[in-house]
Amino acid sequence: MKKISFMIAFLGCITLYAQNVWDITYLDVPATEIGKFVELHKKMTDMTQGEGRTLQGQWVYRHWYGSGHSIVIYDQYNSAQDAVNDDIWGAMRKNYDALSDDDKKEMDDVFNQWWSYFNNHTDEMRNFNSENGFVQKPNTDWDIPFVLVVGNYNSSGSINDLAQAYMDWATKPGVENGLQLGGGATTHFKGGGADVQFFGAFKNIKEFAESVSGQGTDNPEARSKFWNLVEGSHSDQIYVHVGHLVDGKFDLAGPEK
Repeated sequence: MKKISFMIAFLGCITLYAQNVWDITYLDVPATEIGKFVELHKKMTDMTQGEGRTLQGQWVYRHWYGSGHSIVIYDQYNSAQDAVNDDIWGAMRKNYDALSDDDKKEMDDVFNQWWSYFNNHTDEMRNFNSENGFVQKPNTDWDIPFVLVVGNYNSSGSINDLAQAYMDWATKPGVENGLQLGGGATTHFKGGGADVQFFGAFKNIKEFAESVSGQGTDNPEARSKFWNLVEGSHSDQIYVHVGHLVDGKFDLAGPEK
C-alpha cells in the first residue's frame, strides 16, 4: 500500500501552480459491467501514457449511492489550455506501434470495448485552487477504496463565498477534528455543472455517517452564511475510489494485485 500525501495523490496536484482544472467525465456503465470497465480502463490508461501528455493525475470512482452516473473520471491539468493540448491519441499511437501484431489485435479489442462505454457520456471542466479550496489530514494512505462524498450547489451570490462558507462550516472542522480524511471545493468553468462542487473523503461509509451526525456544530455562523447563499435544489452523490494514476500507471485501489 502506498502512503502518499493527499495533495499529491488524491487530487494529483504535483504542480507548483495553485490554480488547476479538473476535466471530469461521467459514464453510464451498467452495474454488472463496472468491474470489466475498470479492467479495460487500466489497460487503456497504461497504453496512453507517454510523450505529449499534459495529464497531471487521474482518479476514477464508481457510484455507490444517489442518482448519479455509475463511473466518474477526474483528470487533472495545470490549466485549461493543457487539457486542450493533451495528446492522448498521439501517445497511444506511439505505444501501439511498438506492439507485436498479436498484441495489436488484442489492444484493438480492448480499445473497442473500452470506447463503447463512452457512448452518451457527459463532461465538464472545473477550477480547483489547491491553496484555498482544500484541506487534508497528514500521513494518510490513499491506496484504499475510500468513500468520496460529492455535493453540487448553485449560488445566489459569489460562488467563492459559497465555497468558503462550506469549507469553514463543514470541511475544515471535519478534517481537523473529525473523521474526514480530506476535502475541498471546485468551481464551475465549462460544461453543464453546478456553480460549486464540494468533495469529502472518508475511510468508509460508517465513518462518513458518524461524521454527518456532528456536522457544522463548531461554526454556526458559517453554516448560516452557506445556506443563505444556496440557490435552488442541490444534489449529493456517494462514490467509491477504484483506482488512480501513480508514476504513469493506473493503480487499482487496495493491496497490490
